Amino acid sequence: MKMVRLLATGVLVSLAAAGIAFGDAAPDPLNSGLAPSARTHHIWMADEEVNIHLGEETVSVDATFRFANLSEKKTTLEVGFPTDYRDDVEDLEVFVNGKNVTYRETKEKLYYPETIDEDGITVNWALWDMTFPGKSETKLNVSYKVRPRKNHDFIITPYRNFIEKIETDMPQEPPADSTVGRLLAGMETFSTGYILVTGSGWYGSIGEAIINVFYEAKGPGVIRWFHPEEDYEFLPDRLQWKFYSLDPTFNIQLEFNPSFTVDEEISLVTEALGSDSKNQGLKDLLLFLRDLKEKKK
Repeated sequence: MKMVRLLATGVLVSLAAAGIAFGDAAPDPLNSGLAPSARTHHIWMADEEVNIHLGEETVSVDATFRFANLSEKKTTLEVGFPTDYRDDVEDLEVFVNGKNVTYRETKEKLYYPETIDEDGITVNWALWDMTFPGKSETKLNVSYKVRPRKNHDFIITPYRNFIEKIETDMPQEPPADSTVGRLLAGMETFSTGYILVTGSGWYGSIGEAIINVFYEAKGPGVIRWFHPEEDYEFLPDRLQWKFYSLDPTFNIQLEFNPSFTVDEEISLVTEALGSDSKNQGLKDLLLFLRDLKEKKK
């Protein structure tokens, strides 16, 4: 019986350590880290569907993977899922072909020359064994919750950068109940994402990957920044990416504002400009929001 260690991909922290949800399954976690390269097996990820439900307190993730063993012989792999990468994952559950799997936990240190973490990054892994019968398919379901990163004043994103520009162009601090006051108070955002690169360790390209992002209360209009800006579509109830024959070299990242949809914020900024027409920060924000609205068509 062949034993190979594989890693599960996951939601990660985006926008410079944002609250990223961990995700996909991929090979040799303890030897390959978060971006595996060696492929010593013939287990192909035929498809995956990931559903991410945004929230201010927690982001819930449910991921389904379908694997095909392209070889004649059964293969047993140790599959790993990163449960702590600068963030915590809670309520992790793993099902293989519908049966709940008990996982074990271990830790490792990862060192990246380009980072400022001289002491390395501690990654906690949830590990379990999966047996893939020859010439057959195996289904894996992983679900968990992760806390998104709250973007405070010291964390500047392209969207939140407009706050300082608006305030700089104002002669005095606006009343809290004014249009501008309500706008500035509502420009609080959260960041999260999903790690795809760990899926590169499976045999061949990922056949199909569908990533859905939901925000139940207001829909996808709360999203203020997303990456990548390709192979995506804004549907009435979600932001959706569809990738085919995917060799993942990037991760899903996004920023969202639960206070307003883009349309709601455009109306608020337009109203604010009615009483402060010379405020360049408001003008620039309006252009940013209108451009974002065009990307959602």
